[in-house]
Amino acid sequence: MNFVNPFRYSSLASRSRFFETCDEEDQNLVNQNRQAEKRDAKPRYRIYASRLLAILPWALAFVSTALLVCNFVSGPDEFTCTRLLNPYSPAIEDGVVEYYDTDFENEFAHKTKYRGPPTPELEQTWDELWNIGGVEVPLDGPARLGKSTNNLLHVDSDENRGYSGMIEAFHQLHCLNLIRQYTWRDYYKDNLREWLDKGDHRRIVDLDILANKSVGDRMHVDHCIETLRLQLMCNADMTPMLVFEDRDSPLGSKADFNVHHKCRRWDRLVEWQRVHTPIQDANRLHPM
Repeated sequence: MNFVNPFRYSSLASRSRFFETCDEEDQNLVNQNRQAEKRDAKPRYRIYASRLLAILPWALAFVSTALLVCNFVSGPDEFTCTRLLNPYSPAIEDGVVEYYDTDFENEFAHKTKYRGPPTPELEQTWDELWNIGGVEVPLDGPARLGKSTNNLLHVDSDENRGYSGMIEAFHQLHCLNLIRQYTWRDYYKDNLREWLDKGDHRRIVDLDILANKSVGDRMHVDHCIETLRLQLMCNADMTPMLVFEDRDSPLGSKADFNVHHKCRRWDRLVEWQRVHTPIQDANRLHPM
């Protein structure tokens, strides 16, 4: 009679029990790992937020650097440059300044409406060039110019209004006109005496032509020469003036007075001035 010895070694039996045991142990490990993951797991949004906070400073630094590089390459616009390179002016703040490139028409004997011996028409042309009027400077204007407001004149003597002023370009043209007139001082007396005695023409030609010598006229002209000297040196023009060969010239050369320049559009300033002049023709500022 055959019987099975329960204590006898069986490779198949042992192998089966081994795999069953392993499967159970593996499943237990898997279950333990899942439980541990559940205990230690953090919400995904927290992970994303922490990562975002970590890279945010670098992203901001990159954007800032890119903006600086772009600004360096392209440069600031004309309005920004004008504000940076000039003192405060209500005209500049209003965006009046516009630039254009041009060659001066300034040959030695070039004729323009501003040249030649005095005539009533010429005097009127010069007067219209500079004598447009004053301008109202806003209440904060003096401080932006580094000036005190002590004893400054308000427009219409109204303390709620801005201060009376004048754009320097018009003052400088007034000075140039006065110097021009002074060089023709005797001409007015000999040729325009009758015209000067009519209306307010003596306001246009602000000289005492009847006096042999006028200390006031001389002082006024000296002031104007100094005004233009200061302006020319303050805004020293760096544009090269070229020289031509000219074998017919005693020196063998001549200057090219048609110099290339980048200019501000004068008509835009005049238009702005006319709109913003609080003082009418009868009360125009008269610079000294």
